[in-house]
Amino acid sequence: MSLFISREEESKSGIREILDACQCRSPQGVRLRNQRKIYRPNERQTLQNELDAIAGLIPLVAKKDPQVTEAQSQLMRLRELQGTLSYLEKGKLLSDTNFFELKSAMLIFSKLNALEKLKEKAQIAFEDCTQAGEILEPSGSKSPGFHIYSDYSDLLKEIRAEKRELEREIAKAKAADRPNLMRQRSLLVSRENNEEDRIRQELGTALQAHLPMLKANARACAMLDFRLAKAELAIKWNACQPTLVADNQPADLKEAVHPIIAQKLESQGSQFSPQSIRLEPGSTVISGANMAGKSVALQTIFINLLITQMGYFPVCQVLSTPLFDFFTFDSSQSGELNKGLSSFGLESVKIRNHYRYSQGRRGLIIMDEPARGTNPAEARAIVQTLCEAYGLSASMFLIATHYQVHPAKGIRFYQIRGIRPEDLQQLPAWQAESVPAKAQKDGDYAKEDLERVRFIQNLMDYRLSEVSAHTDVPSGAIRVAELLGMDEELIRNMKTIWKKDQTINGKS
Repeated sequence: MSLFISREEESKSGIREILDACQCRSPQGVRLRNQRKIYRPNERQTLQNELDAIAGLIPLVAKKDPQVTEAQSQLMRLRELQGTLSYLEKGKLLSDTNFFELKSAMLIFSKLNALEKLKEKAQIAFEDCTQAGEILEPSGSKSPGFHIYSDYSDLLKEIRAEKRELEREIAKAKAADRPNLMRQRSLLVSRENNEEDRIRQELGTALQAHLPMLKANARACAMLDFRLAKAELAIKWNACQPTLVADNQPADLKEAVHPIIAQKLESQGSQFSPQSIRLEPGSTVISGANMAGKSVALQTIFINLLITQMGYFPVCQVLSTPLFDFFTFDSSQSGELNKGLSSFGLESVKIRNHYRYSQGRRGLIIMDEPARGTNPAEARAIVQTLCEAYGLSASMFLIATHYQVHPAKGIRFYQIRGIRPEDLQQLPAWQAESVPAKAQKDGDYAKEDLERVRFIQNLMDYRLSEVSAHTDVPSGAIRVAELLGMDEELIRNMKTIWKKDQTINGKS
């Protein structure tokens, strides 16, 4: 399963933050989460089982069922076992620490195995480890500690008894007699260590027969931990169980939210506008004025469809989707230009590779403002060609652009609603008398400028609406510039040139 996304785009998309928000409690669960598995279309039933298990756990997690609390407590105690199991598999001599880890793990396995209701809902099974546990606890007690017990060997019992007696003699002996007694003790300690190593080897050999069980139970812990964490995350984000549909069906998202962006907006006193969209096989074009949130809409759609195929609940009111062979997300705003490379050259390589890879496959291909690094005439040709080419494919091509795309087979159109033109015109223009001293540097902004930008953003309606192919690409950038205090002479010239272009293009 392929995910094509640059590190920069991955960071901006919020994938890492979403995965980090899934709080596993055991090393096994964390490792399983970090594998970032994306289920393949031929693993549909496996993915469905994963989603059903999370749905089954949510009611128990929500009401803090005692079995959930007990499982989480036990999973927090579980140590990393990879190294120990690897040593065991290779027949290496295990240390007392290794045996302690295995013994502690088996006690945890047994306690988790007793949580029948939780296992049923989580669709998890544990194997019995009673026989393996007895190997490390010959007395039959269930103490969590471990050492090489005298019960393991008659010889060891004799050596230790002899050593204890000798140590009593040493305690009572005169100073002149102690060196000889200490030499005798050293010989006994050497014999004791040799016998202990023999027993350790014997214990390791005996445990090798139970290695499949140990591995299976460690995997079960990982799955249980990961599924509990996913259930907690679904509750936290009010996520929904997605519906997996047939390959030729559309992806339908209703009231989709980007959880990371939503959290940041809430911390700033703003609210996220949920997005609803229906993606058919072919091309879908999103247009909208500047500041209209096209990039956020793309990220929201991408994240929710991706995490669904990773076995998470999407942050939507409703989501149904087919399964994709691959995912791509590409933005022309990435930072390759800062590395001294042609941004459009690198973008062309990605466009070529993604198109070739899509042949015979069904992918989700998302592009944010492609070809913005070249001249408008050629950019329009590139965008139109991509939309027409993907319009005939089995993939879902979703593109945000401010260029007009002409209707063709397999192309559908959406727009960000934005600010109503009448509302925009009624706002009074604000003139900045001068640039404040603190805002002289590039990238530095006066407080009143930032407040004005926020005020305009708050008027935006960021929701998506499906429109006809003949709906004009929204305008309003000149009015926004005017509202932010751009010089009157520049504004007059902008409006003149705009009207002239509209006349030439037959839109006046």
